Amino acid sequence: MRVTSVETTELFTGTTEQPRQVVAVGLSHTPGRTVRLTLEGPGLTGTTETAVGEDGTARAEIPVTGDGLVPGDRREITVTATDGDEITTRTGEFTAAEPGWTMFMVSHFHYDPVWWNTQGAYTETWDVADDPATTGLPARTFDSRGQSGMSLVRAHCDLARRDPAYTFVLAEVDYLKPYWDAFPEERAFLRQLIRTGRVEIMGGTYNEPNTNLTGAEATIRNALYGDGFQRGIIGASPETAWQLDAFGHDPQFPGLMADAGVTSSSWARGPFHQWGPTLSVFGEEPRDPGRMQFPAEFSWLAPSGRGLLTAYMVNHYGAGWAIDNAPTLPEAEAAALTLFQRLKKVALTRNVLLPVGGDYAPPCRWVMDIHRDWNARYVWPRFISAIPRDFFAAVRAQLAEEGRTASPQTRDMNPVYTGKDVSYIDTKQAQRHGETRLADAEAWATLASLLTGHAYPDAALDKAWRQLVYGAHHDAITGSESDQVYIDLMTGWRELHDLAESVHADATQVLADQVAPATARTWSSSTPRPGHGGTC
Repeated sequence: MRVTSVETTELFTGTTEQPRQVVAVGLSHTPGRTVRLTLEGPGLTGTTETAVGEDGTARAEIPVTGDGLVPGDRREITVTATDGDEITTRTGEFTAAEPGWTMFMVSHFHYDPVWWNTQGAYTETWDVADDPATTGLPARTFDSRGQSGMSLVRAHCDLARRDPAYTFVLAEVDYLKPYWDAFPEERAFLRQLIRTGRVEIMGGTYNEPNTNLTGAEATIRNALYGDGFQRGIIGASPETAWQLDAFGHDPQFPGLMADAGVTSSSWARGPFHQWGPTLSVFGEEPRDPGRMQFPAEFSWLAPSGRGLLTAYMVNHYGAGWAIDNAPTLPEAEAAALTLFQRLKKVALTRNVLLPVGGDYAPPCRWVMDIHRDWNARYVWPRFISAIPRDFFAAVRAQLAEEGRTASPQTRDMNPVYTGKDVSYIDTKQAQRHGETRLADAEAWATLASLLTGHAYPDAALDKAWRQLVYGAHHDAITGSESDQVYIDLMTGWRELHDLAESVHADATQVLADQVAPATARTWSSSTPRPGHGGTC
């Protein structure tokens, strides 16, 4: 019999009032034997029993009771294995960990209606998502269709029907509105999920716009149309600007969103690399996020002084999707623990946000099993299915309790993406020209309506603004879309231009008609004009 390893973990059993840190012990012995393990050290005790497996090995967890420990304290320990008269020992070092940590697993999917396919294709109602929880099929596929926004919303809702503890996020209006319109029978259930805190409607904007390529008015309208639908139609209360994939924001973005009633934000594109500081390319090992210059949670401020409590997704918005690839629950839990250990290094408080999802991702097959099994075995760290509102509330509560504040950051940390500001240059020109023309047209139409009683062209302006908001998407105006999407988008920008031009011309003509008759009466052909001393 031999004790092969003694390892301190960050896991705690027991209760929240009396947590007991776990020491993991490896053992090699005769298959089928039961071994008693005892741990001793200065002020430390612990004991457990374990059965040796058929392969002649065992891994046991010893809950440790200790006095006067502070996180980071180190003490030498001895583990003794006993089987009848056979006894063996091994020494190791115990390092006290910090209890009280929670990882909030936020189930979500990211959806791009203007990436490699059109919104028309992505909002087909006949497509049915392959839900891994019921079919056992691969959870994520990229075939010629992908998975439609309709089927993805349905897949997450169906899991919520089966599992009353499942929570998830719904965000962009460009898939949420088509689902709401196509399936009115689902509205009551969706509202129930919102009411009971099992789904959080995120965003506060129509889509995830790339606001460093548009003007401020386009950002404001994006918020008006997004918040208007989410709050006014669905009955939700969007609190977080969920800008996962946007390639950049103008400096005023957090201030504008704060003015729109949003209190927090979360996004993935940031410093060091487009996938974040921990992810690498070409199969390299993940990098240490400790090289970040400030915590993952911070106060993102605009030049106006207004801002949002922000959670930067250090491992990108697909971080938790690695869990789905695990073939068994223990391996999925091990993957979750690895993610936690990586992310906690840069957390501002004892709370970690783990987005569990990805592009066009149905529910993760393991997230609810982890939620139940892990927390049944360990009191800390807790791994829970949650929504961002829960996470931000926990961060704020700990900061308030400790009398701390999040560090202020005023810069846009998104990197410059090669080509995104110059590829498909006509998309930038069409968007900016349309925005400028539309703002002028709206102003002139307002004057014409107020001064002459001319009918205000609300329908034309509304559609034009919607086309402009749609084109501000981070995969549209940036030029990162496929050729078929580009053609589809250009028709929208053309309609925007024509509507704005028509409204502008109509309004200016109405106003000109009011001025021209008066001018003609004042300066007739027989009336001398000042400075001319004669007839015209």
